[in-house]
Amino acid sequence: MSEPTTPLMRQYQAIKTRYPHALVLFRLGDFYEMFHEDAIVASRELQITLTSRNREKGKPIPMCGVPYHAAENYIARLIRAGFKVAMCDQMEVVGPGKTLVRREVTRVITPGTAMDAQLLEPGENNFLAAVSYAPQGGHIGVAWVDISTGEFSATEFAGTDAENKLKDEIQLLRPREILLERATGLFADSETTGPGTKFASRMEIRDGAITRLEDWVFAHDYGQRMLTEQFSVAGLEGFGLANHQAAATAAGAIVHYLRETSVMGNGTKSAGHALQHLNSIRLYQQQDALGIDGVSVRNLELVTPAFADEASSGHPTTLLAALDETVTSMGARLLRSWILRPQLSVVEIEMRLDGVDAMKSHTVLREEIRETLKGVMDLERITSRITLGQATPRDLTALRASLVRVPLARGFLSNCTAARLCELREQMDEMRDVAERIEATLADDPPAQATEPGVIRRGFLVELDDLRDLGQRGRQFIAAMEDRERKRTGIGSLKIRYNHVFGYY
Repeated sequence: MSEPTTPLMRQYQAIKTRYPHALVLFRLGDFYEMFHEDAIVASRELQITLTSRNREKGKPIPMCGVPYHAAENYIARLIRAGFKVAMCDQMEVVGPGKTLVRREVTRVITPGTAMDAQLLEPGENNFLAAVSYAPQGGHIGVAWVDISTGEFSATEFAGTDAENKLKDEIQLLRPREILLERATGLFADSETTGPGTKFASRMEIRDGAITRLEDWVFAHDYGQRMLTEQFSVAGLEGFGLANHQAAATAAGAIVHYLRETSVMGNGTKSAGHALQHLNSIRLYQQQDALGIDGVSVRNLELVTPAFADEASSGHPTTLLAALDETVTSMGARLLRSWILRPQLSVVEIEMRLDGVDAMKSHTVLREEIRETLKGVMDLERITSRITLGQATPRDLTALRASLVRVPLARGFLSNCTAARLCELREQMDEMRDVAERIEATLADDPPAQATEPGVIRRGFLVELDDLRDLGQRGRQFIAAMEDRERKRTGIGSLKIRYNHVFGYY
């Protein structure tokens, strides 16, 4: 990268230095611009024109850009291709006398931390995983999280077949991104050496990306501190992680990475607050469920067809496709996880079967429940977007529309005798106060973004209604004021005017 010669390029380089492994989308007016190697990569991946800057000075800088209003579509394509993207926005309004506005990175998007609906499959989880190798004992820890739902789990493997167990686990999870420790040393190639390199080189990660973090991120003391801070606890005994250092270290690396990528550059939300929905972690053992290796999952066609042409045939060729009659995205993800991890507990299996039998013998009730659930949106992902500060007004109206159906679903289960159905009924929180607050606050059909007018319901706040009326009927307001002042002063030629120097006069 050549030495920057302008204040703008010096600003860009300072930001790029902090995010060397991400494509920096640098806001310039109505465009997000990319420079140097980022521009070359993006122009190739997005099939957009590569231009240059400073050509007249004999040192052209490769450059390409995408329109601000259509940036999400281009970002989605880059994330699907496995790239990381840092959104650098203007933090000041461009005005007279300002030669350079302040810019900051407001969002970092990676394959494992994506939250936008167009980047997520409704019926599948979007996992970010981390792998930690304990220096003694040969233990391997793996943790995974779906930031879009708040699901956070960890486990640990030991023994001579620990690597094979890890491989099977990763093939079941199919994470979009895996965090590994970066190698240390003067001559180490950080991308091809270090703990987990052998595992990464022979793993078949479909649509996945490997991200290397500094070795200190995988120190056990640091990982434990990350988790205790995140969960606001003194120790990890309550989560079962006190004696599983490798698993705790992997989970701590995930929390560190999420904090690094979720901090809002404008300072409106701290990293810890933005991740409040990650308030617990589940420690599990591979033997808690029936173990199915990756080869068996493929050959049995449990969730994906063995051949690509079968997927487009329109006929159910997998067990998941044959069984999936779910009507919500949450149900589809749960069914998928049950198929990949079949239950071993006889008690749990019997409770599920009793629930199925109760529903099977009540056809009308079952159909009424299905119709009610069809109006329930993806509550897990909506609430996660709310916690992360990325929810739109329409997400909130979808939340209200879903919550008003909870009392109906709960009422349908009032006469059920199956233990599992009774348990579900007791666990349902109707959250009437939340639904009523949203209904009282938001308009019935709010705009897509909170920055657009018309989000708040008319009548909720008198002052806002007055300002809204003033904005919509400003001319009539000025004319009425002009007429009133003429009568008050007796000056028939009095006029109210406006210019850019004095404002209204």
